[in-house]
Amino acid sequence: MGIRAGGLISGLDTKSIIDALVAFESRPLDLIKARKADLGKNQGLFQDLNTKLLALSDAAKKIDNQNSTLSGFSTAEELLAFTASSDDTTVLTADASPSAQAGTHDVVVDAVASAGREFSGAFVDATSVIANAGETLSIDYGGTNTIDFTAGAGGASLNDLRDAINNDVSNQGSVQADVLYDGTNYRLVVSGTATGAANDISITTNIQGPAAGPFVDATLEQVATDAQLTVFGSIPITRSTNDITDVIPGVTLHLKTAKPGQNIQVNVTRDDPTIFAKVQAFIDAYNGVGDFLDRNAGYDAVTKVAGPLNGDPTIRGVEGTLRGSLVKAFSFAGNPFTSLGQVGVSIDSTGTLSLDQTKLAAALDQDPQALRQLFSGDGTSDGAFTSVARALDPITQSSTGILATRDSGFSDQITSLDDQIARFEERLAKREQTLVAEFSALETTLSALQSQSGSLGRISSSGAIPK
Repeated sequence: MGIRAGGLISGLDTKSIIDALVAFESRPLDLIKARKADLGKNQGLFQDLNTKLLALSDAAKKIDNQNSTLSGFSTAEELLAFTASSDDTTVLTADASPSAQAGTHDVVVDAVASAGREFSGAFVDATSVIANAGETLSIDYGGTNTIDFTAGAGGASLNDLRDAINNDVSNQGSVQADVLYDGTNYRLVVSGTATGAANDISITTNIQGPAAGPFVDATLEQVATDAQLTVFGSIPITRSTNDITDVIPGVTLHLKTAKPGQNIQVNVTRDDPTIFAKVQAFIDAYNGVGDFLDRNAGYDAVTKVAGPLNGDPTIRGVEGTLRGSLVKAFSFAGNPFTSLGQVGVSIDSTGTLSLDQTKLAAALDQDPQALRQLFSGDGTSDGAFTSVARALDPITQSSTGILATRDSGFSDQITSLDDQIARFEERLAKREQTLVAEFSALETTLSALQSQSGSLGRISSSGAIPK
């Protein structure tokens, strides 16, 4: 940009004149920038809507009893919820999954599962060589391979044996070796990490123990054992673990200690507060979408102001899809429930959902499986919440969904406007340079004319005529 003359000769405020001319010619640019700002705002609103719809979809899928692709039933997305309790938590505790059934079960814990453990004899230190070159040690831990060690030319200490066992490629965490110091002597301790008789540990070695005795101290051996319990009054059960998932349907038993002959009652009850919370989470997410649409796509009859998304066809489609998914009637053979209103989920004239917990509890008491079917469907026809989740999928899919397409369209328009703005600003900069040059030329011309006028004035006053 040229140096502005500042009107020193003409007396004009050329800076203000140039700024005014540039501002006048910038008015189309201001309109483009305003359009870009509106597009950016609307894009942000659509992104917010997508976030709210995804939250709604997630809430629906948590109680639609379907898998993540809506292609089949799955208890991982389950309406029903249960709790399990033990009347003696020192013996066992219990957890219940959604596939559990209410009831009371008798369990006797005769033995708990344990891991195997072997101890070496007592050595005076852990760093002296106790295995000579070529001597071997092999550990069978119930795996497909054994852990095999052969001492090298320099022999091996207890610490060397420990490290070799822990780092053996066949180990993979199945065995843990440690060196135990009892205050006087040191022992190699080899422990299995898995419980159950099939995972017991045995050591075969030709390494000499202390005082020329055996390397393994058999008196300290701890044998791996299975859990033994009696359920339903008379059924004996054997398992390799203390976390037992396949005895009481839908219940995991966590065995703590054995008490042979003592009957422990495991009570499984329906968890209504958790069920209510799941349904309420859906209602809150649904109403959150409704509030968003009211604020940004509605029309205020009092202020006569419409939201920025008012009349948008995509918005109208979303509204119609959501309402249509919930207010329709559902019909499943033998199912007494045909609408959400029957089970306590109602929608008012403004489109707001609400939950009547008393009606929902009564429906659960009447027929929990029928209620579950109303929400999820029968495998052929969708239930209420599966219908919502399925309807939202083509709207919210990350790359190909309706809202993703709209977002991409906004980005393309904003990029195009950015290009227009850059070109327009470049033209304005050149126009400003031209104006500065023109006004500078004007000042130069006026300065020359003023100089000539001064010379003529001096000639006239002296009366001399130049030769």
